Amino acid sequence: MKHTDANFIGKPLPEFSNVQVISYLIATHHDFTRNIMEEISELIAEAQKTLLQSPVEVAELATFWTGYQRDMLKHLEDEENILFPWIEKVMQSGKTPKEISAEFGDSIAHMGAEHDHHEEEMERVRELAQALSVMGGYVPVLAQLAYKLKQLDQDMHEHMEIETKLLFPRILGVPV
Repeated sequence: MKHTDANFIGKPLPEFSNVQVISYLIATHHDFTRNIMEEISELIAEAQKTLLQSPVEVAELATFWTGYQRDMLKHLEDEENILFPWIEKVMQSGKTPKEISAEFGDSIAHMGAEHDHHEEEMERVRELAQALSVMGGYVPVLAQLAYKLKQLDQDMHEHMEIETKLLFPRILGVPV
């Protein structure tokens, strides 16, 4: 499903329709996440290859990153191919928020739990980014890596906030 609605530019998110929120998430957060995760992978490889004594944090990040990146890309794909089309279908079904909540509330709660799991992983990314940031003052590749990790963290936080505090409550008819 391809969303190209650019009408969200300049409007506050709460004024978006659910379809516009989905379009915004894909165009802004999903594309950014894919791109920055690839940049981070390249920086990890560069740090491991070019530094004579790579900090233990780089090795820890490299080990963690492979699985995290795979899981996050799968999550984005699932949102685009399963969750977002499902939301559009449910919203067009004519069901009331109460009916939607009764039928799909557990599924939406599961999505929230998945976000909690990603938040735990991002906490470790934050710790590693902070450690690399301290070391990176004199090592450009570490400074870049720390910066990109911090950008990813901020973007992931915004993405999850939009879904859990705006989109999901709307689907369930909870005031936002």
